[in-house]
Amino acid sequence: MTAPHTAVPRTRASHRSRRTIATASATALLATLFGTSAATAFAAEPPESYIDTASTVWSYSDNDTDPAAGSDDRLSWTTAAFDDAEWKTATGPFGAKNGEADGIGTDFPITTLLNQYVDGEAAPNVRTFHFRTAIDISADELTELTSLTGTVTYDDAIQIFVNGTQVAGFVDDKVDAAPEAERNLMYAGDSNGSPLTSNFTVPVDVLHDGANTVAVALYQDRDTSSDIYFDMSALAPTVVPEHASFDNLVMTIGSDESSRNLTWYTDVNEAQFVQYAVAPASGSEFPTDSAMTVEASGGETTSGEQNRRAALEGLSENTTYVYRVGSDALGWSDVETFSTADFSGDYNFLFFGDPQIGASGNVESDRIGWQDTLDVALEQFPQSEMLFSAGDQVNTASSENEYDAFLSPQQMQQIPVVPVNGNHDVGSKAYEQHYTTPNLDTEAGAALSDSSSGGDYWFMFKGVLYMVINSNNPDIDAHEQFLRDVVAEQGDKARWSVVAFHHSIYSVAAHVNDSNIISMRNELPTLISDLDVDLVLQGHDHSYTRSYLINDGELANPDETAASNEVVAGEGDVLYVTANSASGSKYYDVQAPDAWYASVINQEKVRNYTNIEVTDDAITITTYRSEQTNARAAVNSVVDEVTLMREDTEAPQLTVPESGEVQRGADFDPMAGVSAVDARDGDVTNAVTVTGSVDTATLGTYSLEYSVTDAAGNTQTATREVTVVAAGAATGPGSEPGDGPGAGSGDDAAPGGSTDDASGELPFTGADALPGLIAAALLVMLGTGLAVTAAVRRRREQNA
Repeated sequence: MTAPHTAVPRTRASHRSRRTIATASATALLATLFGTSAATAFAAEPPESYIDTASTVWSYSDNDTDPAAGSDDRLSWTTAAFDDAEWKTATGPFGAKNGEADGIGTDFPITTLLNQYVDGEAAPNVRTFHFRTAIDISADELTELTSLTGTVTYDDAIQIFVNGTQVAGFVDDKVDAAPEAERNLMYAGDSNGSPLTSNFTVPVDVLHDGANTVAVALYQDRDTSSDIYFDMSALAPTVVPEHASFDNLVMTIGSDESSRNLTWYTDVNEAQFVQYAVAPASGSEFPTDSAMTVEASGGETTSGEQNRRAALEGLSENTTYVYRVGSDALGWSDVETFSTADFSGDYNFLFFGDPQIGASGNVESDRIGWQDTLDVALEQFPQSEMLFSAGDQVNTASSENEYDAFLSPQQMQQIPVVPVNGNHDVGSKAYEQHYTTPNLDTEAGAALSDSSSGGDYWFMFKGVLYMVINSNNPDIDAHEQFLRDVVAEQGDKARWSVVAFHHSIYSVAAHVNDSNIISMRNELPTLISDLDVDLVLQGHDHSYTRSYLINDGELANPDETAASNEVVAGEGDVLYVTANSASGSKYYDVQAPDAWYASVINQEKVRNYTNIEVTDDAITITTYRSEQTNARAAVNSVVDEVTLMREDTEAPQLTVPESGEVQRGADFDPMAGVSAVDARDGDVTNAVTVTGSVDTATLGTYSLEYSVTDAAGNTQTATREVTVVAAGAATGPGSEPGDGPGAGSGDDAAPGGSTDDASGELPFTGADALPGLIAAALLVMLGTGLAVTAAVRRRREQNA
C-alpha cells in the first residue's frame, strides 16, 4: 500500500486565515502605492480547494472494463494523454445501494447513480470503477504550494493517482498483492459497512503548472457487495505557512514517574523543540529564562506530514509545569500545563476500553462521547495520574481524521497516556508515529509488515511494573522472552506487576471464540501465572467482564464467590479485567453468559470507565457508567467493584526488650516495651501472648516466650530472659530504674553469682550452692580470728 492519508491540521485553517488577512492588507497597500489591481499583484494566491463535490466534473467508467486494455502501461489511463472522450461525465457524490440511488444513509447522499452490476440488474458487481478529472495550477500558484491535502469518502477500497503517480491507497492490500496486469479490474477491500472517510497528501513534486490529471480506481470488495460509493470533497492547497502548525500533541507515559514523553505533528520539516519549566506563581508570560529546552527528533509520517517527539526528564514531585513546542523561527504552540504528584505511595489511574473513534460511522459523535467520558471521569477523580487505553483508539489505522478526534481532548496533553496497540490501530505506522512509548522493544511483538506498527514496552510507576504487549503479533515465544527478561530485571523492585494487551482472552462477547483468542487463551495464562503477575488489563470485546482469580488457565479457587468485592490472590493467581467502550462507538452483545472464568458480566450499552486505586496492600478496581440513559444507569454509578489483595503470608513484626535484669522486689510488667505491627492488620500488640513469668521476690533467671498471630494465621514468636538480682545490684540491659553497681557480689547476690545472658542457664540453687556457702563461712571465721589476734597484740603493746 502506498502512503496513507493525512488530516488537515486543526490549526491550519487559522494559519490560513492570518495569511489571507495579511495578503489582503498587502494587496490594498500595493494597489494604493502602485495603482495595480489585487488580481494582478497576487495572481499566485491559490484557491481554497482545487476540487469540491458540487462543481468538479468527473469522467468515469462503470462498465467493468480495464481502461488500459491493450496498453503495456497499466497506469496509462491515469495520465493526461489518455483519451476518455467515450466515458460518462457527472458530478459527485457517486454511488449505488442495491442498484438504487438511496439507502446508504443520510450521511452519504448519491448525486450520480453508478451502474453497480455487470448486467445492469443483479450480481455480479462491477469490480472496479474508474474516475478522471483535471485541475489547473498556475506556475505562480505552484511556487506557493508545499502540497495538496485531499478528503475522500469511499466504499470499499480506493487508489488515487496524480499525473500517473499513485499518491494514496486505502484498504487496498489486495490490489498491491495482485499481479500487475489484474490491478485495474478486480475485487478489493474488506467490506467496510458504511463508507470510510480519509485524508491524503499530494506531494508538490508530482505537480506541474497547467492541467494536472487526478485519477481514481474504486474497488468493490466482492461480487455480492450491496453498495459502492465515491466522493472527493476537497483537494486543498497547503501553502508555505507564516507559522508552523503543531497538531495532535499528546503526552505519553515516561519510563518512570519523573519523566513524560511528548509527540506532535507539524506541517514543516524544520528543527523544533520543547521548552518546559516550573509554572510561575503569577503572570501570563512563559518563563523563558528558567525553561529547559530539548530538541525534538522525528521525520516524515506515512500521512505526508512531519512528527516530532521529545522527553521531559528529571521532573520533581508535587510540581506544576508549563510547556510549549515549536521554535523561535517557526513560532510556539499554546502553553500547556501538567502536574506531578508524590513519586511513591498510593495513587490512582483511569482505564478505558476501546474508544475506536469512527466505529459508529460518525467521527464527531464518537469524539463527543470520548470527550464526555474523560470529563466525567476526571471530574470524579481529578488526581488521576495516567490515562490507560486498552487499544483501538481509532477505527481505521491510517485515519488522521480519527486521530484528530481521539487526541483532541486537552486532557491528552496534560495527563500521561498509556496506549495499547489494538487490531484497528496496528495496520498503519500512524500508531507508532503518534505515540512515544518507553523501553520499546521492536523485536518483541514486532510489526507484521512494513506498513504496520508493533513492539512491546514496559515502564515502572511508583513501584508498580507495567508491561504492554502487542497482541496483534501471535508470536507467544517472543512475548514470553520479553516478559521474562523484564521481570528478571525489574521484578524485584516492584510491589505489584500489571500486564496489558488488547485481545481479551477472558471476555464473553463477539470475539470469545475467535481462533486467535482461543490460541492465546491456551498459551498466555500459564506464562502470566508463572511470572506472578497480579492484574491483566484488556479490551477488544466492547463489553465488561471481570474474571475469577485464574492460575495456569484454571480457577485458582473453585469456591470463589461470584461477584465478590474482595479477592485474595495466592502465588500465581491472576485477575483479568476486560473493559467496555469508553466512547460509545460500538458495543457487542454477550455470547457466553456461562463462561467458567467470568465472575462479573455487564453489557448495558452504556459508556464505561474504570478507576484503579493502587496501595501497598491492595489494588481496587471500580468500573463506572459515564453516561445516563435511564434512572438505573446514572452517571458515575458503579458497574462493578473489586479489591485485589495478595494472600497474607507475612507474619507481624514483634518487638520485645532485650534480655536483662530487675531488682528483687521491684514491680515487673512483661508487656512493657512490647509491640507488634502487621502489614495488613496494623497494630496487633493487644494480640501478643506471654508464656512464663518472673517472680521478683526470688533471685534467679526467668525465660519468657512471646507470640502474636495476625488475622490470616501468620505467627511470630520471640524469647527474652529476665534475671532477678539483689537490690542495688542490677546493671545489665533491662535493669529497673535505680539499679546500681555491685551485681553478683555481697550477701544478697544471686546464687552462683552468675547472670550471663548469653548462656541462657538458670542460676545455681540448693545443694549445688553448698560448697560455696561453706567456703564463705570459713572465710568469715578466718577473718574474725585474725581480727581478734590483732586486737590482743595491740593491747599487750599498750600495757608494756
